[in-house]
Amino acid sequence: MKTFLTIVGLLILSMAHADEGQDLYNKSCVACHTIGKGRLVGPDLINITQQRSQEWLVAFIKSSQTLIKSGDPEAVAIFEEYNRMPMPDNDFTDAQTLAVIEYIKRTSAGTEANGQTADAQDLLSEATDENVSSGALLFTGEKRLTNGGSACNSCHNVQDAQTFSNGTLAKDLTTSWEIMGSAGVAAIIEGPPFPLMTVAYQNHPVTEQEVLDLTAYLRSVSESSGNQAAESYDMAMAIFGIAAFLIIMVFIMIFYPQRKPSRVSA
Repeated sequence: MKTFLTIVGLLILSMAHADEGQDLYNKSCVACHTIGKGRLVGPDLINITQQRSQEWLVAFIKSSQTLIKSGDPEAVAIFEEYNRMPMPDNDFTDAQTLAVIEYIKRTSAGTEANGQTADAQDLLSEATDENVSSGALLFTGEKRLTNGGSACNSCHNVQDAQTFSNGTLAKDLTTSWEIMGSAGVAAIIEGPPFPLMTVAYQNHPVTEQEVLDLTAYLRSVSESSGNQAAESYDMAMAIFGIAAFLIIMVFIMIFYPQRKPSRVSA
């Protein structure tokens, strides 16, 4: 009886460990990676446990940039291959990291790799100019997100002469679609893996329609970025300020009455 209970206990612990790995993967990894469905923002992770040591995987998952900065050749090669897109650090314990690795290993065993890029072009196969226009309004905040999330230009900038955006807190998204494709952009909007975005949209999820519209807009920006000059609104504001100052000075010189200094009697 004791042996039976021990076995049952181990099975329960194993199932809980497996579920934790899947939950962590879905929360922090699925926006950028697949297991057997091809490349996304980052590499396909199928059979990664056969290609890298457990020690290396733990280090990379916890802080890829630390490993890259140490000069690890495999980490540097991945960083360069995927457009130097930094993978966010994960505040996992060793046990949690191992649970994620175990989930990837278990899922890989029942999956056949296709060796393709998981760029779901069909996401935008029926996108129209209306989607692009709606996405532009959502990006700038002129049209509020349904669940009250912050407008994209609060943190991000794009080089688009038709809209005003000058967010500098996070990455410029002008070429984001070119780098990540439709599937990558949509996945990050829908389930952001970056800490700041995770907090900002945790209770304000972006709807499926908004994901489509924003992705369509970013595709439009990316495709037209080579045909329009990059605009710096910082410079524009500086020029405007100087011009306003000069106008005020001219106004004072022309209209301000000439006054003689008053004499003070002794």
